[in-house]
Amino acid sequence: MRETRRNPVFIVISITAPILYLSLFAPLLSNLAASRGFPTDNVLAVFVPGMLAIIAFNGGIFAGFGMIGELRSGVIERFRVSPASRFALLAGPVLRDMTTTLAQVILFILISLPFGFRIGLAGLALLLILLGLLVATTSSFGNAMGLITRKENKFAPIVQSINLPVLLLSGVLLPIALAPPWLQAMAHCNSVYYVVEAARCLASGELLTTHVVHAFWAMVPLTLTTMYWATKVFAKAIV
Repeated sequence: MRETRRNPVFIVISITAPILYLSLFAPLLSNLAASRGFPTDNVLAVFVPGMLAIIAFNGGIFAGFGMIGELRSGVIERFRVSPASRFALLAGPVLRDMTTTLAQVILFILISLPFGFRIGLAGLALLLILLGLLVATTSSFGNAMGLITRKENKFAPIVQSINLPVLLLSGVLLPIALAPPWLQAMAHCNSVYYVVEAARCLASGELLTTHVVHAFWAMVPLTLTTMYWATKVFAKAIV
């Protein structure tokens, strides 16, 4: 967190793209509210939760670039003689990514309020927990892959090949309900899809729907499994 405070401008810069989507893309969806299959007449209740999922997903998946920089600067080499547990060495950057990303999420929600977006406190609390699980998963994966690949030119193609398909198949910009059946079937194999659907329910005040339950069922095991695997990667890289 001290390192992050030295460059706080990156927290603001990283939210620039979502703000541009909110101001320049969301108005294009106004005519879709009355279309067949659109879940609500409030466009922002569909669009903003999708953007929050993008912020959370990107907040962790690219963490490997920082890990590669630490490898190059010798930080990881010095950890070899550290008595700290290997899980703690992973948990540090993961908690940092969760803190900074959730701060961006709250900032984006505050910016969305003048546009007409609304969410209850209970829904916001559950949404932050769900997005925190998503950040923990992607950050663990990103940091571990940074240790495995050790070079930006190897890490970048991997995360880029994951980033776009996962986000497109989660319906972050438009509801998957508008998609053909074959695309909807593919989306159900994507954990981020459940997060996006749950986020939209929470934004609409629906706290105990099947979408919310399914999202937690999908994310809790995935987060624990990913962090366990990433800890093993850290233990192997820092011996």
